[in-house]
Amino acid sequence: MDVSVIIPAFNPDRELLDKIVKTIKNQKFNGKIEVIVVDRKEAITKQMNWGIMKAKYPIIVMIIQDCLPDGKYWLSILIEPFKNKEVVATTSKVHLPEDLWEEFDSFAKAMTLKERGVISPLLDGKGSAYRKSALKKAGFFDEKNFRTAGDDFDMYIKLKNLGKIKHPECKVFHIHPITFKKRLMKTYQYSNGFGALTRIHKTNMPHWYVGFVNATPIIGIFPQFFNYPFKKSVRLFPYFIIASIVSHPYYLYGFWKGFLTGKQTV
Repeated sequence: MDVSVIIPAFNPDRELLDKIVKTIKNQKFNGKIEVIVVDRKEAITKQMNWGIMKAKYPIIVMIIQDCLPDGKYWLSILIEPFKNKEVVATTSKVHLPEDLWEEFDSFAKAMTLKERGVISPLLDGKGSAYRKSALKKAGFFDEKNFRTAGDDFDMYIKLKNLGKIKHPECKVFHIHPITFKKRLMKTYQYSNGFGALTRIHKTNMPHWYVGFVNATPIIGIFPQFFNYPFKKSVRLFPYFIIASIVSHPYYLYGFWKGFLTGKQTV
C-alpha cells in the first residue's frame, strides 16, 4: 500500500524537521513512500489541502513539524488497519517526553499536566492517516472556517459518518518546548477553535456543552479544579489554580469569538 506523507511546516526547527523526514524515509514499510514538506506561509489547513492535492498515492499521512515518529515500524502499524476497506482514518498516540516536560516552567507544567506522558486523541494531525477518497467526500479540510486549530476535530466529525476510525498501537513524540506565555496563547487558539466547532456542528459536537460552561465568566474557572489530574502531580496544584485564573480571560475571548463568528481565526 503506497502512501503520501504530508508535513505542514511554518518556520520549523530545521534540524528536527530533517530528522522527521529521515525517520519517515527509513521506515520498514512494504510500499512506496512519498514525502511532501509544505513550507508555505499559509494557514495549516491550506497547507494540508495543498499537500493532499499534490499527493500521488491513495493513503494520506499527516504529521506536523514537531512530531517525531516512534520507531521504524510506526508507518506500517499506522497503515495496517486500511486493509479493511471500511476504515477511513487512523491516528497515532501522542507522547510528550518526560525530559522535555521537565524543562517547562512550573506554570507551563501545570497547564500541560494532562498531556504529560502518552495520550490517545480521537483524530489528530500530529500523526494521522486518511483515505484520500474519504477526505474528498468530506470536502477536504475546512480552510474557510479553520486556520490553525479545530480542523482535525472537524474532520473527525465528518469522517466518522463515512467509515471507521482506528487507533492502532503506534505513537509520535511531540517535541514542542513551551512556556507559560506560549501556553496562554495556545489556550486562546484552542478555545477559539472549540467555539467555532460548537457553532458549526452544534449538538453533534461531542461534549459541546463543556465550552459554554468553561466560557462562563468566573464560574468557568471552577470545573478546571475538579478535573485536575492529582495522580500525575499534587505539587503543581497551586500553580494550576493561578494558571487557571490567568488563562480564563483567554479562554473566554477565544471561545466566544469563535462561536459568534463561526470561524477559527487565531
